[in-house]
Amino acid sequence: MNERLEQIQHWLHGELGLPRGELVPASADASFRRYFRLHQPDGTLIVMDAPPEHEDIRPFEHIDRLLEAHGVHVPHIHASCASRGLMLLEDFGDTPYLARLAPDNADRLYGDAMDTLLRIQHCPPEAIPPYDQDLLMREMRLFDEWFLERHLGLALGARDRERLAGVYAQLCERALSQPQVFVHRDYHSRNLMVTNERSPGVIDFQDAVCGPITYDLISLVRDSYIEWPEERVLAWARDYHEKVTRSGLTTRDWPSFRT
Repeated sequence: MNERLEQIQHWLHGELGLPRGELVPASADASFRRYFRLHQPDGTLIVMDAPPEHEDIRPFEHIDRLLEAHGVHVPHIHASCASRGLMLLEDFGDTPYLARLAPDNADRLYGDAMDTLLRIQHCPPEAIPPYDQDLLMREMRLFDEWFLERHLGLALGARDRERLAGVYAQLCERALSQPQVFVHRDYHSRNLMVTNERSPGVIDFQDAVCGPITYDLISLVRDSYIEWPEERVLAWARDYHEKVTRSGLTTRDWPSFRT
């Protein structure tokens, strides 16, 4: 057993007093974080391992508790230790929306996801950083580097960059003109888990920001991992517009909301 796993075991059993149980890899993400599933006599728990020299778990904990307090089904935090980069979480299982979505259940699953999104958007946005012009522009410019240049192998000239900058400026202006709400920032079928109760469970929310009201909706219905007919996407978007209008989050009519 390596030193890090020994630290995890000591925290779980020596400090928290949990019974000894099998600790197996559950998943990893695009960072230094790892997740383990801890088997216990009455079920399973998830251990987040985020070495503090590389990761700070406090933003995750802050957002998790904020969302939970507003009725969003996020993993309940049973214990945490920021100085060690360890957290003990509720286990949502292994079934993301992506594994279950099908034409005959999509209306129900997306309906649940949009009800959850409405609760997210009613969380106080002042508690999180703004999705401001600098951040929006920085993220849009990733399209130049990672898609056009690295993936397609294109050499962008000054005129190309000028045109792209003009498009980004228009998109940024539209984003900032929308009602600004709590934005998950990665709200799609791989970050929504099918759970036995209060489905979906929501994960990967630690980079939340205060941003445009349509951002998470578009991430959901125009998911890069699954594609739906245009008329169905527009129907879901229109349903959500009705929800946010009734809830008071926007006064924009459907044509304005859509564009």
